[in-house]
Amino acid sequence: MKALISILALFIFGSIAFSQDIVGGKDHPMFNRLTGFYITQYEEEDFGAHIFYDVNDNEKNIEGKKTFIRYECENEVGALKIIRNFSNAIKKIGGTAYESSSNRTYLYLKEGNKETWAEVFAGDYDYDLTIIEKGEVEQEITANAILKELNETGKAILYINFDSGKATIKKESMPVVEQIIEMMKQAPDIKLSVEGHTDSDGSNESNLKLSEARAKAVVEAITKGGIDAARLSSAGFGEEKPIADNSTEEGKAKNRRVELIKK
Repeated sequence: MKALISILALFIFGSIAFSQDIVGGKDHPMFNRLTGFYITQYEEEDFGAHIFYDVNDNEKNIEGKKTFIRYECENEVGALKIIRNFSNAIKKIGGTAYESSSNRTYLYLKEGNKETWAEVFAGDYDYDLTIIEKGEVEQEITANAILKELNETGKAILYINFDSGKATIKKESMPVVEQIIEMMKQAPDIKLSVEGHTDSDGSNESNLKLSEARAKAVVEAITKGGIDAARLSSAGFGEEKPIADNSTEEGKAKNRRVELIKK
């Protein structure tokens, strides 16, 4: 990782500690500042979310450790020059860049199981750098673990990802559905209620409808895997039953869930 950082820093120019930096402001270790810029805003969250776009212009809502840094300069540099600098640098180390306009670029780099996404939004004298570091630890779900939780607590909480604002299960979450199917094959007598939950963003009515549609989508996916529909029912509760604080991004992420309830 040290080599990765040093190579990227080489192409982004050197990092200089400017006396103009706000208290607490610092460069991200992967993205050193352009020469002549100083930090006027700095925010860091252990868990946050941001919308990015990949090279195919697909919207991606990425969650993880979030860093926001605003840089300013006394002299005109030019927005295109700023974003092109970052685009070229990330490509040099095997990443990708998508310049959606002359003043915005989206960067992506994967190393092992860790993903780093960044957005650079530039003006002629300044630029905003938003970074999300998607952690290496993923939710590990097995049929045995689901069954154990159902037998011990009467329910299993799962985090199944859907397309934003829709009831379409993302490809990355299908392995979770497959483990539910396997569990129900191992326990042929078990019957479940699949319940959808959302965070508090949006209206109560839209969240309720979305949670109902998502719960139904999970049931449909399970029945397509060979499970009798008579063993399943679905329900949606929208934002009515939070398990975490909806005022934080981490809390919202925990509230966007699917629960399997043992009947």
